[in-house]
Amino acid sequence: MIGIVISLLTGCLTWFISWGYIKLLFFPKNPIIIGKYTLESALHQMIKKLPIDNLIEEHKSNSFTTILPFIDANLDSFFKERLVQKMPIVSMFIGEKTIAQLKEVFIEELRQLFPDLISQLSKNIQLDFLSTLSIKWAPILETVLMKATQKLRWISFFIGAIWGWLIYLFLIHL
Repeated sequence: MIGIVISLLTGCLTWFISWGYIKLLFFPKNPIIIGKYTLESALHQMIKKLPIDNLIEEHKSNSFTTILPFIDANLDSFFKERLVQKMPIVSMFIGEKTIAQLKEVFIEELRQLFPDLISQLSKNIQLDFLSTLSIKWAPILETVLMKATQKLRWISFFIGAIWGWLIYLFLIHL
């Protein structure tokens, strides 16, 4: 009788340990800050290491020159059409030479702002991605992992039960 109890207890313990390892991937759902320490789930830690910002940083230098014709066309459209519609008085003082100078000033200012804009954008994308994963996808991933590892948990239960039976036999022969 005591051998069965030991076997069941060790089987349950090994099943609980394997279940706990899967749950630890997703616990805690939100980071817990205690003083200067932060307790995060393994999933959050893995997501933070994804090189999202590096991917955007790689394309940052080439992307401004790529979108420059688009910016130029939109500035041209803005100064010649939309500004004239919204502020007709200004159109009397702006000629082609002034528009060209204004476009040049705006493009230079955008060229300086663009790296900081992209850096801020990449940080926001990474935070949004992390929150979307934790809110929307973490419960789905947890359910899928729990179903996928169900056989492994039962195998761990049986291995634990056998281990418990061996412990019982060892204790009897002492």
